[in-house]
Amino acid sequence: MKKIIGVCLIAMVMATTVSAIPVNEKVLKVFATSFPEVKGTTWYNYDTYYAVYFTNPDDSKCRIEYDFHGNILATTRYYSSELLAPFIRARVSEKYPGKNIFGVTEVNNTNGLTYHIVLEDENKWYNVLSDAAGSISLEKKLNKAGK
Repeated sequence: MKKIIGVCLIAMVMATTVSAIPVNEKVLKVFATSFPEVKGTTWYNYDTYYAVYFTNPDDSKCRIEYDFHGNILATTRYYSSELLAPFIRARVSEKYPGKNIFGVTEVNNTNGLTYHIVLEDENKWYNVLSDAAGSISLEKKLNKAGK
């Protein structure tokens, strides 16, 4: 799961221009006030927003995007099945019995809250999308290498 998360993070970072201009004090203060307990913070300055990557006390990885005034634009959190909302976890188990939850990417933005869930069995990977209400759809099914 760490490899998948790492590849996703690298792809997101490479997809946008990063600037050497430092993050403004207002944004740093908003972040520090809201998240004093996090570790491993790394900031990036893009053309139209700032992004910060960090690790939560529960060991989930996070990315938050801020506008230049300190307003949150979007959050992305990467974690294992244990941290998935119990309602969503139960709905996934009902719809895909016998599949293991490999990892979760939780995205929260102006479009709402979505869960991108990777499931696996012995032969396949399943990319599943769920909204906060538990409406689940299969986005993609992939064969595992050598299977």
